[in-house]
Amino acid sequence: MSQVISLSDARKKREKASASKSQSQQNTLSEKTGLTPTDEELAILNNILVVLERARIKPFTTKSDFARMAANEIGLCASDGLITTRISENAISNVWIITQDGLAAYEELSDVFSSD
Repeated sequence: MSQVISLSDARKKREKASASKSQSQQNTLSEKTGLTPTDEELAILNNILVVLERARIKPFTTKSDFARMAANEIGLCASDGLITTRISENAISNVWIITQDGLAAYEELSDVFSSD
């Protein structure tokens, strides 16, 4: 036969269990907290860093060999506002240049890859 437990007894039992200390303790130190990117994600981030660095140091045209080779990363950077072809409010060129947001992203990515 099954045993019947009242709802209030079950709640009290659960409260005691959740209030108790964990019986197991951490026995290893973690080097880093948070998510760890996969090799594929690191490769994509590295490619984005290359695009941002190139747009910062030596801006490239929209139809250059580099633009063809890195088309996906350039599209991503342009969509996120990290690079642009806009020179002013009324002028657009055919050269990709880095934006202020792109410079900030470049610095963050540089820090990520320099800390490895």
